[in-house]
Amino acid sequence: MRKYLTLLVLWVVSALTAQASDENTAREDSSRFIIASLLTATPADAVYSGFGHSIIRMQCPSEKLDYCFTFELDISNEKLAEYFTGQAKAALVAVETPEFLKVYGAEGRGVVERELNLSLHEKQQLWKNLDTELTKPPHLEFNFLTSNCVTATLLMIESGLIAERLEWGTLPDILTHDNGDVLRHHCGGDHWNEFLFMTFFGSSSDGHYPTEMKLSPTMLAETLASAKIVGDSTARPVFSTPAHTLLKATHIPTPSPISPMVVFGLLLAIILIITVLEWVCGMKKLAKTTDIILLALQTIAGLVLIYTSYIGNIFGTHWNWYLIPANPLPIILWLAFHKNRQFHNIYLFYTIILALFVCLTPLLSQLDIEHQLITAALAVRCASNYYRH
Repeated sequence: MRKYLTLLVLWVVSALTAQASDENTAREDSSRFIIASLLTATPADAVYSGFGHSIIRMQCPSEKLDYCFTFELDISNEKLAEYFTGQAKAALVAVETPEFLKVYGAEGRGVVERELNLSLHEKQQLWKNLDTELTKPPHLEFNFLTSNCVTATLLMIESGLIAERLEWGTLPDILTHDNGDVLRHHCGGDHWNEFLFMTFFGSSSDGHYPTEMKLSPTMLAETLASAKIVGDSTARPVFSTPAHTLLKATHIPTPSPISPMVVFGLLLAIILIITVLEWVCGMKKLAKTTDIILLALQTIAGLVLIYTSYIGNIFGTHWNWYLIPANPLPIILWLAFHKNRQFHNIYLFYTIILALFVCLTPLLSQLDIEHQLITAALAVRCASNYYRH
């Protein structure tokens, strides 16, 4: 019921704004009959909130209307699995601004506002377009790179422009790099988030997506500050007022003190120690148990990568470099041929492949030392099995 009341109110304000424009076309935009703003929120602890959030705020002071239009995922508890399988849908949702700020304030997240430098007619058109989006069920395919709160916010702002367009100005230097470097920058020093995203982004990391697909919410505001709204003979800044803090951030996500580098460096050290014990002390049972565990984990990782690369839509990639060290082929070959006398040559072949893959690290943006420590651990065990057989 509340949703339909909200839609009714927004329909009424659209009618009122259109009527006001018709009855008094000479009304100056300085009347601030409608105020349109971009809000940016600081990151939260949840993975899907780790880059912050961008929101459009629409106000009609004379009618006491004030709403935040926010891009939200439909991920209730019963649909959480859809998020992780790349099937979660998203939609624009209208929330009264006091309620929106109350929720974000309770999370300790900061919110900054910048007023958009749009004409009265463009604000009317923007509000109308936002209203239209509200009538649609969750239908937007969420994707970390190509369909998110930033792309949705930009799309709606540009939809309100009349005979004008948005042109980027001076871009932050990081945006001239490929996607992998940009993604690491957005992670802001959270090494586990960086490890997670770099695991799944695949060959997208090596590409150069359009500017709007490289932006985080906080970088969106920074980048728009140098952009222009351009017509045939006019150009003006995107923002009409300086940034204004609505909520001060009281919660700052703290990265784990134990980084992936430490964890997987320790893994490699343990594998080396077990391999030495195997050869020096004859602890073959320990080595065999280790191989079984590594093979099982590698198979699971490979299946997950195949799903996210070719079936799921959440990361938007079609090839993942980590499918080279992590894929189901080794366990298939072992099950089919491990009793064959020549099977040890497969260990040699895979050792060479893993070693060459480690050498590719400086050449591909997705590849990093943290992941390659795991690859090196697999290579050590493959080499040991080759010589042992």
